[in-house]
Amino acid sequence: MRPLLLALLITSSLRAVAGAPELPAEVQLAVQSLRPGERARLEKQLGPVDKLPLYRVELDLDPVKRTVSGKVSLTVTAKEELHGLHLRVTPNAAHPGAVALSGLEVEGVKKGFSVPDPSLFDVSFDPPVLPGKSVTVAFKVAAKVPSVPVAQSIAMGGDDHPGDYGAFSSTPDVFNLDGIVPMVSVLKADGEPCDGPSGIGDLGNFDPSNFIASVSVPSGWRALLAGQLIGEVPDRAGRPRFTYAIAGARELPVLAVKGYESVTTTAGEVQVESWFAAHDVASGKKALEHAAKSLALLEAKLGPTPYTTFRVVEAHFVGGAGGMEFPGLVTASSTLYSGSANPLSALGLGAMGNDPALAGLLSGLGDMGDMLTRLFDATLEFTIEHEVAHQYFAMLIGNDPVLEPLADEALTQHVALLLMEWRNDRATSDQMRDAQLKAAFQMMRMSGAKDGAANRPTWNFDSNMEYAAMVYGKAPLMFDEWRKVLGDDAWLGTLRAYVDANRYKWVTSNTLFELAVKRSPTAAGELKHLRRRWWEEAHGDEDLGTLGSGALGGVPGGAGMDPQALKEYEELLKQLMGGH
Repeated sequence: MRPLLLALLITSSLRAVAGAPELPAEVQLAVQSLRPGERARLEKQLGPVDKLPLYRVELDLDPVKRTVSGKVSLTVTAKEELHGLHLRVTPNAAHPGAVALSGLEVEGVKKGFSVPDPSLFDVSFDPPVLPGKSVTVAFKVAAKVPSVPVAQSIAMGGDDHPGDYGAFSSTPDVFNLDGIVPMVSVLKADGEPCDGPSGIGDLGNFDPSNFIASVSVPSGWRALLAGQLIGEVPDRAGRPRFTYAIAGARELPVLAVKGYESVTTTAGEVQVESWFAAHDVASGKKALEHAAKSLALLEAKLGPTPYTTFRVVEAHFVGGAGGMEFPGLVTASSTLYSGSANPLSALGLGAMGNDPALAGLLSGLGDMGDMLTRLFDATLEFTIEHEVAHQYFAMLIGNDPVLEPLADEALTQHVALLLMEWRNDRATSDQMRDAQLKAAFQMMRMSGAKDGAANRPTWNFDSNMEYAAMVYGKAPLMFDEWRKVLGDDAWLGTLRAYVDANRYKWVTSNTLFELAVKRSPTAAGELKHLRRRWWEEAHGDEDLGTLGSGALGGVPGGAGMDPQALKEYEELLKQLMGGH
């Protein structure tokens, strides 16, 4: 956007801003994204909101060429003597060179980047920036976005190649641009930047920051970002340019969609939006209902989320990913949206009738299509519940998802099961626990992978299947055991206290354990024993059972299947995985 247009937009928007006249104009825009009272909660933990890093982003998308170009200006206030910045460009971990940075200026003086690895761009300051002082760096961004097939399978044993699950990818109707905005890396205790993406698990988590971002797209396209939509104006070429602002966010998702529709509702003070492909209207409405009801329930149990707007966006993924979380916005897999209409196609099994062995198995399962439809519906619900829970764990309360993925993923999975229980009943939650958590571990074991410690960095897992089985499957079940020990009321009180104490802070995988012990000291020994058993040791076969032990009878939609049909269903899953 031309500076004049941006200035006019800011001036127009600020006429509606109540209070906070002392803040710089761009920060005032970002603060509009916060719920009433949230600025005070943020500043209690982090200090003045205008001292957070401020990213100003202008991007232009060319869907035909699959390119993105633009510029970023970043202002950072030094908390201690600052000798430089480490900018993490997460797409380059899976696609070296996909995002190029150039034209670096520090306070208007031309500089050069050093690039210690493809996803890390270092900026040095000479002289260093003194505590309390601010420095602005600016640079250009140019990216080539990889394409992914529109039709993806989530069949067991599908694509297991390390990568980014399609977080930085394009299809003819969706551009998923996670990581297009380089972010300042969090530092480890030794002053070095935290590790970048390993190809398994989440890509990163950064310090809370303020953003004002504008994205130009062709006519018929729409940019979807997190935060407050400040406005839509034409750029110099007459194309629509969407501007968003958000405060205190750990990441800035950027998506562009074509031919999408939306539905909107409210959950208390939050406007909830669901964006989806036009042919997925029914699933898009279901996603809205799941998001709004889950958000309202969690806010009643755990306290408010930060933002006035929460968006759910249908997107394309690879590698079996079901969704991805960001502050105030989550994405969910198109495979889940389309599964209700054509479950076998969504599973990548549209031609399985051509395989005599599989066709024979299917013929003995009765109305498998109806069962799979219910399975997809339940999985879409559970996925949305999982991503809503992430608004607290990883987005509001930060942790290192590469070094300690259990710190957020295992707890998020547990809370998603609680949501399914609260929204439905205990039996429905138990079915999902069997189908999604226990079965993931059982499938891994059937494939020949070994059980072991779940609490390890992402780079210590051999495959996505092993990672999912341990982090999303086995590890969350420890919290079920803690809940039994403490009782429902005490456990929920511990979760609420954990959120209240750690808003906008950084935690480790020990933080919740330490809080639980502090609140329930008489249970300390048992909580510690359970943590060691489920997270550090290998008792999965004993605790979760093995495939064929009947645990898969809890698959949503499979409750009415007779024992022989369930046995054949398990055999089908083995065939799909190539198991023995």
